[in-house]
Amino acid sequence: MRSAGAALLTGVGASAWPTVEAACDTTIAVTGRDEPVADWAKAYEALYPRYGELSPALKLTWDAPGA
Repeated sequence: MRSAGAALLTGVGASAWPTVEAACDTTIAVTGRDEPVADWAKAYEALYPRYGELSPALKLTWDAPGA
């Protein structure tokens, strides 16, 4: 979330927090944890080679401005 990061940096620049670390400590909290689902992991493992094939072609899209 780019806007949240920008807001934290702005707050540090405006002296709302003394450091980026302090801003993060104040505003970010772990609220839970999700454990992997074994059946999903198997499906992703099977599809991962295809991702590896597509990744170079998609890199241009990922690196495009506004992406």
